[in-house]
Amino acid sequence: MSKKINSSLMNDPRVTAQRKPKNPPGMGVTKKTFHGDSPLTRVLQASQPAPAAGMGASVRYDSTSLGSGKGPTIRSEALPPNPTLTTVALEDQAGLPSEGDASIATTATKNGPSLTSDNPLNLEIDQIRSYLNMLDAYSLHNFLIWHGETVSSTPEFSSFHRKYKNIWGSILAVLSALETLLKTYEIPLAVIDGAAVADLAALDAPVIPDADLLSCISNKDQVLPLVETKNKATLLLSKSNPAQKLAGCATRIQAWARKCLGVAAFELFRTRSRAATRIQVHARRRIALLRVRAMLAERREYQTEKWAGLQTKLKQNWRRFEDPDAPKYILHVPSLTIEEYLRLGLSSFPVRQNLQLTRLVECAGPNVEVIYVAPFPLDDEILDYYKKILSIGGVADPHSKFTVVVPENIDRFPRHFPLASVLLYSPHALGRVRQCARDKPGYMVGGCGGYQEKKVALELGVPLLAPEADVGAWAGTRSGGKRAFMESDVSVVVGAHDIYDEEDFVIALTKLIASNLDVERWMFRVDVDYGNVGSGYFDVDELKVMADLRKERAQLYSIHKGDVSVWLHPDVQLLARAKILRELRAVLYQKGVCCGRDMFYSLKEFLRVFMRMGGVIEAEPIGIVGRPSMNLLITPLGEVKMLSAVDLLMDDEGALIGSSYPMLSVPPRALQGAAAAVGANLAKHDFIGYCSVNFVAYRVEAERPAEDGAASQTQTQTQTTGKPKVRRELRMCGVSIDPYLTNASAMHGFVKFVCGQPENEVLARSYASCDAVHNPGLCSVQYGSFFKLCRMQAVSFDLESLSGLMFLLYDSLSAGMLGMVAVGDNKFNSLERLAGGFGFIKGNVGSASSYNEVNLDDPGAGGEGFMAGFVRVMKAVETETRRVGVLFKADARKRMMKAARSTGGAPAEALT
Repeated sequence: MSKKINSSLMNDPRVTAQRKPKNPPGMGVTKKTFHGDSPLTRVLQASQPAPAAGMGASVRYDSTSLGSGKGPTIRSEALPPNPTLTTVALEDQAGLPSEGDASIATTATKNGPSLTSDNPLNLEIDQIRSYLNMLDAYSLHNFLIWHGETVSSTPEFSSFHRKYKNIWGSILAVLSALETLLKTYEIPLAVIDGAAVADLAALDAPVIPDADLLSCISNKDQVLPLVETKNKATLLLSKSNPAQKLAGCATRIQAWARKCLGVAAFELFRTRSRAATRIQVHARRRIALLRVRAMLAERREYQTEKWAGLQTKLKQNWRRFEDPDAPKYILHVPSLTIEEYLRLGLSSFPVRQNLQLTRLVECAGPNVEVIYVAPFPLDDEILDYYKKILSIGGVADPHSKFTVVVPENIDRFPRHFPLASVLLYSPHALGRVRQCARDKPGYMVGGCGGYQEKKVALELGVPLLAPEADVGAWAGTRSGGKRAFMESDVSVVVGAHDIYDEEDFVIALTKLIASNLDVERWMFRVDVDYGNVGSGYFDVDELKVMADLRKERAQLYSIHKGDVSVWLHPDVQLLARAKILRELRAVLYQKGVCCGRDMFYSLKEFLRVFMRMGGVIEAEPIGIVGRPSMNLLITPLGEVKMLSAVDLLMDDEGALIGSSYPMLSVPPRALQGAAAAVGANLAKHDFIGYCSVNFVAYRVEAERPAEDGAASQTQTQTQTTGKPKVRRELRMCGVSIDPYLTNASAMHGFVKFVCGQPENEVLARSYASCDAVHNPGLCSVQYGSFFKLCRMQAVSFDLESLSGLMFLLYDSLSAGMLGMVAVGDNKFNSLERLAGGFGFIKGNVGSASSYNEVNLDDPGAGGEGFMAGFVRVMKAVETETRRVGVLFKADARKRMMKAARSTGGAPAEALT
């Protein structure tokens, strides 16, 4: 509220002050002259009170200067003689000694000569104090309000504050009202009577009228004309003049009307502005969206043209790539671009992306170079191990034949990221691949591919030997594979496909059970799968109603004289489905079994993924004799090449663990014919690259040879009594298609290289392999100690006889995972060697109790840190070895009996 006086008033030349002290003769008082340019001097001179009680002063105010806003012209009369007052030129009031400064004299007395009346400084301080006391007692306390702000730096205001400090709060309220009033009427300068202000403040009125506030102004003669001029219209209305009242009313009405029109115009303008802003924002957003869409469409078109050019280049140069002596490079990116639930559920996912490290043997050609992208840095021990294998296979200088590239950002992304994605986000690795592939023709081979492999190929400008992502997805799903088999006229297992709803799942399972009562187990498989880990099953023996239904079917067969079609009548099926459905809803989640225990903890969780990804329901055939698989290469020219035929090895839960060669499950011609038909169908859909066509072989009972291989199981079995002697016939049905280079296909090429077999010839040796097995005990075994044990126990591969057991390293032994491949004279011999490898690990790694205490029926025994996985794979290999051993001995006995009959005698060895 209070403010110091404006510097313009201080320097105004119209403000003059003259102080002429008239000291009586003989007083001998020292005379001090005020400096005209001192602020405090001018304030002291301008604020002298009117002559009273012996103090004479006069202030004259020029009304012209007040009205013009200029500073006041102040003339001060000379003060009367005062024997005790001496004027001192002081620059600032803050420098004046107060009553509390009496200690100065005391300090001076203690530290030096006493201050007597002869000391000029002491006399001046006493005189100043006397002046201030007189000012408080006799001053009128007139102070200034300059342009609506109180000048608080004058001695009069300070004296006024000291005198009325007990009611200063009320005085501040009055001063605030005065300042507001003077600002309203634009009064430049007003002299305020402090005593009147104090009297008005003493009333403590809540509302102070303007008349009372004007009575506190000393220079009313100069102020009131300005007030009257400013408020002329109001003063005229106070008079009884009708015309003036009407004019004032008209003015107010016009002002109100202008205000309303202005507000309406402003609201209209604001509404239109907001609408225009919204329209502009929407238009800009739409334009930006269209621009981005156009950019994406242009980029997509550019990538499509580039992709078409790369694939055309691959097609044109394929004959050159097929030539083993032609210079080229092969870029291998073994990425598992599969669904996230699989990548999160698979144990040791980075190591599983490195299971095809055996692709390095493709550099065996004289002018072939392999660029291998690894999912993690490989130890020197692993690289030296494969260099030694290459050197044994006849590769000169293997160090210069392959290059291992590791993406530099591999540690910045989660472990479940596909290798192709990490490579795409690693510019340094991409640059190194470009540098290695510079000025050389070549192509890229991916893993379980998707869109990421295509992006990598486009980024590197390298043709990709793989199908389009949509074609691969169509052929790679379980439902798509069934459609491909049916289009190729290849029989499939009884079941239902393209299921995405739980109610559809239950209804389909009910229909299948009702129409195929002899099927003991129904398999549930997720459409998007890898290694058969997304599987579950339900045994129909858990349904108590099955025994009654089978009895009813036997009765119908006997009534209708063996007519099997009577059970498939719609009315009969409706009654059977109603009975099955009632019980199936109650026991499905309790009795159903989930195979992938590492990934799913219950059947309910498995079915949740099943419904989200889609899946199929298949019958588990009775009497399975093998799972043959044909590895194909569909060239860019549309040719279908059969690389190898193997039998897949499965564990007790149906998960893929390895392969064995040669394929003995079905006649080779039957497998080749079915695989060729499927390959030709895939080629029609513009499929190129590696793929594996998987089948299941089983035996059924039949009275006569079946004419159609797609006959249903229920139609080939006879349930009535008194039938002729039956025989078991071999059937083969399509199961799935893997649209990528599988581990079984890569392993076959590796064994051919190790055995020195040319690529275009059939492998003469037999082998059995386990892709990867995890054993926690390997984490504590040193690399040198492990192979020292192998040498001590004669676990090795003989280069002369090309037989033995070979361990495959994918990571350091601290990861606890490795692979095995056993080569022998026949399949039984190979499986025996493979089972011996498991026995070697069991006997030298870990304790015997850690293996014996494993309970495979425990749902929790399947984690990565347990021995359950190792024991499950080991038992599966041992079971397959026993089964093949029985067949091998039976076949050997038949051959011996045939030889004995041909010679006319029966050797004793043939009868034992």
